[in-house]
Amino acid sequence: MRTYWLRAVLLGLLGIMAGCEPINNGHSTAGGTMVTVTFTGGTPLAAATQSGTGTFTAATITGGKLSLTVPQGTTKYAIAWVCPGVAGSGNTVNSEFVIEATTQDPTSFSTSCLGPATSTVTGSANASLITSATDINIAGNQGLGGNVGSNSGNFSVSLPNGNNDIAAVAVDGTGTAFAVHMVRGQTVPGVINGGNTILFVTADSTATQPLTVTGVPAGFVSPASASVQYRTANGTSFLLENNSATQYPAVPAAQTQTGDFYVYHASTTDTATHNSSVGITQSTTTGGGSTSIALPVPWSFAGPAAAKFPTFTFNYNGFNGLADVSQQAEIEWVPTANTLTTITVTATANFQNGMNTITVPDLTTVSGFFAPAATGTSITWVADIFGGTAQEFTFFPNIPANGTVSFVQNRGSFTQP
Repeated sequence: MRTYWLRAVLLGLLGIMAGCEPINNGHSTAGGTMVTVTFTGGTPLAAATQSGTGTFTAATITGGKLSLTVPQGTTKYAIAWVCPGVAGSGNTVNSEFVIEATTQDPTSFSTSCLGPATSTVTGSANASLITSATDINIAGNQGLGGNVGSNSGNFSVSLPNGNNDIAAVAVDGTGTAFAVHMVRGQTVPGVINGGNTILFVTADSTATQPLTVTGVPAGFVSPASASVQYRTANGTSFLLENNSATQYPAVPAAQTQTGDFYVYHASTTDTATHNSSVGITQSTTTGGGSTSIALPVPWSFAGPAAAKFPTFTFNYNGFNGLADVSQQAEIEWVPTANTLTTITVTATANFQNGMNTITVPDLTTVSGFFAPAATGTSITWVADIFGGTAQEFTFFPNIPANGTVSFVQNRGSFTQP
């Protein structure tokens, strides 16, 4: 079963995770507070909203936006939507999301059901001067791209339409970056670098820097898995190191620009079952040197009682005092071969207001929302608690330049009653 980070990366790239762009402040009106969700990729098949403790009612998405006015005197709201099926990891994934928050939380944010519209770019690259490089990755906005297939040659890859910073990354067979050459402000579709070969020189070589992961819990896999990404202010991201807990390659200074930043992630699972995980994602514009990140204290949870709409209990003090904390409950099942259905509910600490449970809401009375799995179906459950400088649903996949989100997770399964 996947860890949270793997789920975040894979679903974020597919555009089906409830990951969002940096928030915009909502505004109050004479009739209450307006909440707006913008869908930047794909239109949901169904949507619903809730004010206070009222019932969920069907909502209309207009111009890619879902709006809700929370009445004066009410602070709680919820937004729910169903995404079209997206192929990934061998399955077509059908996803239902629910965000439970208050007007003290973000009231304007963006999410996506599908990946961005893409077009083809072509070009050539040559990293023959970079020792140990066996391939060249080509990356653009949102980490999309492809590869050359050798250390020198032509490429044709799909990238998000519009203006992209193109990163050419010389790698070895493990994906570790040995050199980086940036070609900024390229138009997609089109020909990269004016048709000129992206030529790596020795000055493009990365420099190995120490990476320390502290706080690995007793009984958890050590060393922790760690990865490092580099992101440009224009939205391009690419991997520098995928599985090292002790070091990473830093981008050469000549290829950096103001506003770019590093993203460090570390996670580990318990050695006995691999059902309990802890992790942290930390971004910083001052990265590129010796870095240390600390894992949170683990959380123990045996799982919800078997139910068509189960209730999850969250008892954990490890994130007390952090600016933004949320709890997340997910159930998933395979209704037919090669089809995965997921329902994910995220509730902020403000919404919970001291409560420690989340019940997956029954939205079956709203057209387009999922019916529960058939009796006897194996249900996988995943429970997460997030704590950091921003709410998880505004942090991923468009990570801010400087921020931190940690998570603790448990997972397991039950048989649908």
